[in-house]
Amino acid sequence: MNLRHIVCILTVAFACVLPARAEKHVCTFTRIQTLPVTGKVTHGDGRVTLEAPDKLEMIYDNPQGDYLIIDGATLSSCTGKSKMKVNTERNKMFRNLRNTLMNCITGKYEQVAMDNDADFKVEDGSGVRTVTITARKAALTGYARIIIDYGRKNLPLRMVMEEFGGLLTEFQFTY
Repeated sequence: MNLRHIVCILTVAFACVLPARAEKHVCTFTRIQTLPVTGKVTHGDGRVTLEAPDKLEMIYDNPQGDYLIIDGATLSSCTGKSKMKVNTERNKMFRNLRNTLMNCITGKYEQVAMDNDADFKVEDGSGVRTVTITARKAALTGYARIIIDYGRKNLPLRMVMEEFGGLLTEFQFTY
């Protein structure tokens, strides 16, 4: 399983996370991913169930069989035929990814900016709050830019993630 697949799965999973006060929440998602070199576009969709504070199950309807399960510090996923299981407390890369995504989703974008040497901008309008987090300098891995649109109740409606390598992934959420 390559890092991009894992990042996509984690992104969708955390994009449906509510603030820590929520006990359980379910949403559906659609994913559109564009590969930078070929311009190839892939689609995905499914549902996410979160039981705060640390249990999450994401099941893809398309591609069928893909999943992500987080139970405390354990992250298990399947993308195609590739399966993995990681302890995020022992793996810095996945711990950093998890923290970045969780902080984005729970509105702690100032912390995301600080942790990732990035700037942030907040715009409010028409019932949607848009937060843009932009890296100050290029890196080998991670995100050049993350844009999150929040609706009422501080729930993410849309998330766009642009990796330094150019991979662009957009998620839309329905509650």
